[in-house]
Amino acid sequence: MAARTRGEKWIRLLRAYGPVADNEAMQAEHVDKLSYSLGIPKLAFGHPARKLLFDCFPLATGAFRNVVLTGTAGEGKTSLCFELVFHLTGNRAQGINGVEEVRVETPAGPRTLTLIYDVTAWRKRTDGHISEDDVALLERMARSSFEMGDNYFVLAVNDGQMHELFRALPPDAPELVRRLQSSLIDLHTRHECDSGKRLRLVNLSMVPCERIMELCLAAVLDRPEWACFQEEAGNPLFSPSFSLARNFRTLNTPEARTKLMTLARIADMTGHHLPIRGVLCMLSNALLGHPDAKDRVLRPGAEVNALAKAGSAHKAAFHRNLFGENLTATSRRKREIYRFLSMLHIGEETTNDLDELFVFGSRDEDLRPEYDELIAADPYQQRNPDFETVLRRYIRGDINTDDETRMFLSELSVERRRIFVQASAAQFHKYSLWKTTVFHHAREFLDEVVAPIEAGKAPARLHLRKLASGLNRIWTGLLLSDHANEVYLTTGLDLTTSAISDILLSQIELDSEPAGLEVVRKEVGSAPEVVLRANGREFRFALTLPRFEFLCRVADGAMPSSFSRDSCADFMSLKQRCLRDLKLRASTRSLQLIDVHGGGTIQRLPIHLVEQ
Repeated sequence: MAARTRGEKWIRLLRAYGPVADNEAMQAEHVDKLSYSLGIPKLAFGHPARKLLFDCFPLATGAFRNVVLTGTAGEGKTSLCFELVFHLTGNRAQGINGVEEVRVETPAGPRTLTLIYDVTAWRKRTDGHISEDDVALLERMARSSFEMGDNYFVLAVNDGQMHELFRALPPDAPELVRRLQSSLIDLHTRHECDSGKRLRLVNLSMVPCERIMELCLAAVLDRPEWACFQEEAGNPLFSPSFSLARNFRTLNTPEARTKLMTLARIADMTGHHLPIRGVLCMLSNALLGHPDAKDRVLRPGAEVNALAKAGSAHKAAFHRNLFGENLTATSRRKREIYRFLSMLHIGEETTNDLDELFVFGSRDEDLRPEYDELIAADPYQQRNPDFETVLRRYIRGDINTDDETRMFLSELSVERRRIFVQASAAQFHKYSLWKTTVFHHAREFLDEVVAPIEAGKAPARLHLRKLASGLNRIWTGLLLSDHANEVYLTTGLDLTTSAISDILLSQIELDSEPAGLEVVRKEVGSAPEVVLRANGREFRFALTLPRFEFLCRVADGAMPSSFSRDSCADFMSLKQRCLRDLKLRASTRSLQLIDVHGGGTIQRLPIHLVEQ
């Protein structure tokens, strides 16, 4: 068997990060072993939370802290622990059975640090509760956190596992352990870090997805091993005409990288979190995915030769692999990153202008310049060469069966995705390409609401009026003005928050001091908040992209319950909380009934319940 070239070893390592059967290599301890055996450095970058962890273990003073590292699976908890061990000792971490103990000399004396890398491997159960030994270790950690001592602990645990670990405590667990439980749960709930001077919670899920995407792109693309395209061009795997080279060139374009950064920002604004493992999986698959390969991901060897001869590189195009088209539906559902991308419905929404270019652009002289600029442009040969044939059959009416219709519509969606990925910023705006997704108003949200807030400015009044209009139409159930200057807080005749609520409780003015409706920044990497003020109180809710989209669609005329039952139920729940927090109730002496006039304005009709 011929020895692997350096380029093939690099692809073998990169493949291990993808959605393959042997992706246990994605676990830090396994990828370390694979990297060592191949002689190729693993993908690495400075984790944004690294300083928060390392600051807890200053070698110069020995003023250590106990640390709990939490977050969803794949956030880099184990890798950070490995880095910490190397930083403190100069040796590679061992991590036998998920636990390691190291001794460190400091000017203040020796320190013992116990690291629990894998709570599942470490934890033992007895009659449904964790073992006495586990409770004793947690007690030592609690004693170190709240009292004194030279023994310190690092506990790496997923969010859910942390709660599960403490729920599994026996009824007679020491009070100090219960105090540790309460402190950690409180820190996690409040998104805070420190409890006193000896305990820190580091929640890796608080790192913005946009930052994670930026670091992962650099880790994958800025590697010297990519010289394989020049140094090993004779290898079919690295041939300029094969899918890997095409996809690499596509991913290196500013357009593709900008789209990925934008999608990560969308994840932050929709309440999704994309862990490092998921982002690396997506990038690896975008480069190496191929529906005809074993595991549907390329592997160096004889298989590549057969795929290269088949001339099927377009089947593994970047815009197909990016959304996991090469994978099975089951494989996509198992991974949060693909569930998030599926939620966006990119390419699945029809747009008249874009679809007109697809169908008539090459045949209409007026449309031809735009067609050549946007549709025909295919510098990295990512387009399906058979699409034009299928399109001609559709135009001639030769597609008659349901299967053929589904195939055509599927290929049309793929073409929209290709344009979504490769379009420049100017083209994206000109052809309103966000309308090929479920979020038609994503551009306004990112550029005209989030961006000004992050710059310390308020969104334009136009957008505040649109939000007010959407709230009015949802919360009253009436077709009020599409650009309101006030928000009406109402209830129904049965004194509940019914679908039609025409009894006015309070009116919030956008121009009052302080402003009755305001959109403010919450924290870096998260959705902004809407603040409503009335009755000397305020009510806040997160303005996620789905909520912004729903408000805009309703303001533009969509019927709330018909457009999205889930979103409608969400806003009705928000209304109940708003009336409760602002302490608004109908008067027992008189009611103000509202009626809709032309143009969506209201007329107030007083109803007196008690005669003076």
